[in-house]
Parts: sequence; C-alpha cells; structure tokens
Amino acid sequence: MKLPHRALGFAVRAMDALSRKKAPFPPERVYLLRTHAIGDVLLTTPTIRAIRKAWPDTHITMLIGQKSRPALEGNPYIDSLESFPEEWWFERKIGKILKLTWRLRKKLKDALVILHASPLIHLWGFLINAPVRIGFDENGSGFALTHPVSRTKKDYERYLADVNLDLARAMGIPADDPSLDYFPQKDELEAARRFLPPAPKRGRRLLVGVAPGGGQNAFEKISVKHWPAVHYAELMTELSKGRKIEFLLLGDKNDVQVDRIVEMAGPEVRFTNLKGKTTFRELGALIYHLDLLVTNDSSPLHLAVAMKKPVVALFGPTANWTLFPPGRNRKALQSPAQCSPCYTYGRFPGCPDPSCMSELPVESVKKAVESLLDGCGKRK
Repeated sequence: MKLPHRALGFAVRAMDALSRKKAPFPPERVYLLRTHAIGDVLLTTPTIRAIRKAWPDTHITMLIGQKSRPALEGNPYIDSLESFPEEWWFERKIGKILKLTWRLRKKLKDALVILHASPLIHLWGFLINAPVRIGFDENGSGFALTHPVSRTKKDYERYLADVNLDLARAMGIPADDPSLDYFPQKDELEAARRFLPPAPKRGRRLLVGVAPGGGQNAFEKISVKHWPAVHYAELMTELSKGRKIEFLLLGDKNDVQVDRIVEMAGPEVRFTNLKGKTTFRELGALIYHLDLLVTNDSSPLHLAVAMKKPVVALFGPTANWTLFPPGRNRKALQSPAQCSPCYTYGRFPGCPDPSCMSELPVESVKKAVESLLDGCGKRK
C-alpha cells in the first residue's frame, strides 16, 4: 500500500512544531540507523568516520540489525552499538517493535541519521520522537524527516558509499573519502591462522579465497547474483595449471554453491572447504590473510574492499559501479547480457530467465585473476 505522503507529511510537521526545540549541531549524541544487509552496513562506514572526525566530542551510536552487528564491532569511530532482530519488521512482530520504539524514545534525545530512503523507516524515526531526523528523500519518501536530503535516479549511478556521505555533507561535514572501514582485531587475525593450510616446504603458495554465495539477508534472497558453481570449478582448475595455489572455499552452512564446487573441481585443485566453519569476524580475519578473493556481489566483497585486499568481483543483476569502487588491485566484471544490470533504483524486478551470470565467461575471469596474482608476486 502506498503511503499518503502529503497528508502524513502535514501531520508530522504539525506535531514537530508542537514538540521541543530542535537539537543544535553538533549534537551531544547522534544515532545512525541502517538495517538489512551486512554489505549495506559496511557501505555506511565512511559516513560514520566523517561524523566522528568532524564532531569528536559527539557520542555516536549505531542502530543496526543483529546479523550486521559483527561488521561494526571494533570500529573506533563508534561509541556504542545497539542491535535488534531485523526479522521483527518482516514478520510484523508489532509488540516487539513497539517495545523497542518506547525504549529508544527514552534515550534518543538529539539527532537520528537514517541511512535509508524507506518512508516506513523514516516514520519509525518520527515515532521514536527524535527531534532531528536526517535521511534520504526519494519522490516524497522523506515526509517524516526534519532534514530530508534529496536522492534522485542519478544518484544510483554513483558508488553507494559516496551517496551515503551526502547525509554528512547535508550537516555541513566535509566528506570526500568513500573508502570503507573494517577493523579485524589482532587476536582475530592470529586465531584465523588455524584455518589456513600448512605452508609448503619449498616455494611460496598463493592463497585465493572463493566466496561463491551471497545475495541473502533478512530482506531478500537473490541467488541470481551467483556465478554458476560449474564456472567457479572450471576457473579453479584452470588457475591451478602452472601456479601453486591454495583455494579457500568460503560460505555459510547453507551455501550449496560450495558443495557443488567441491564436487566438480578437478583433481589438481588444492582447496580447503571452510563452508559453515567461520563466524563473520573469523571470515573477515581470513580475508585479511588472502592474496586475492574471487566473489559475487556479497558481504565478503565489501570486507575485501575495506581491508584493501585484491579482489575480482562478478556482477550480473547489480551494477558494479554502484557497489565496487575502482582501484589498482580490484577488477569488476559485469555480465555482457543485454539486460544487465536490472537491479536498479534499489529494487530487483524479478527475472523469469536468470542467465546473466552464466554469460560471464570463465576465460575473462581467469585473465582478471591472473593479472592481479601477477601483481601479488611483484608486491611480495
């Protein structure tokens, strides 16, 4: 059901006028709200960093879903994390949402930065009674905001991390660095070594991570983002010819892509199957140790970018230029399918014949991987 934006906007503004005076900038405390996918949360980290540097004395709290919480643990730019099960929204657990809303009403007295264009999330900010509510406005979706920031179709042609920085810019904060942040801790990096295969007695091996899954979160499941498992298996087989490579297969316990790759990989392929064996934090520490990661549009992709690791990223329904920044140790391959990308303006239209990822040729991916692996050898 489409919200009657004008009528609700009028009501919200009238109630705001009767409420207490708006908090000044910089506020004493600021909450940042981002739900849904872990990758989307990582794409907000430049905004968090920009606010911290501009307002060093402001207490920053990040309000996120429980599954995304590990992505921000250890982030020095955040003073506190508050999380809740995102399923409450999608399973319509009204009682639990109301209890959370009431708890936040008691605490959130200054500013709320909503890293969403969703009118329902904006309305929730109003119900929380945040005196200052900053967020994106798309075609009137910002009716419940005190400080709407315009977001147009042209903004979907930009890197999403930079788009998020528009909210900081709207508050007068200098923000020109869209690089992502992720902070693996020293003990995590050391503990992750137990997952690594033994080093060879002679020569140096290359550690290549393969994360063939992704596209799943509390909001949606889009398996059409996956490059076919048979292609991954062929890629690993071809790369193993003439190179000493150890592959690490990365995925959660439900990742059938990994199972298929294990079945189809050639006998010359050396790999360690880590499906379902790591937590998110352990996954981040593992990626830190890699020479290179090959993946679809997924959270491991953003982890690799944040830690400045070489990565080859494969895109079909989503657009690489909105999710993957250029860099000397990064390569993005977009499907050559005429319909790619179709996941535009933040929405997936559905697809009766999801073949775009299968049209990405193995040879093209192999060349991209080899060019970065050659660079790894020169750097080391």
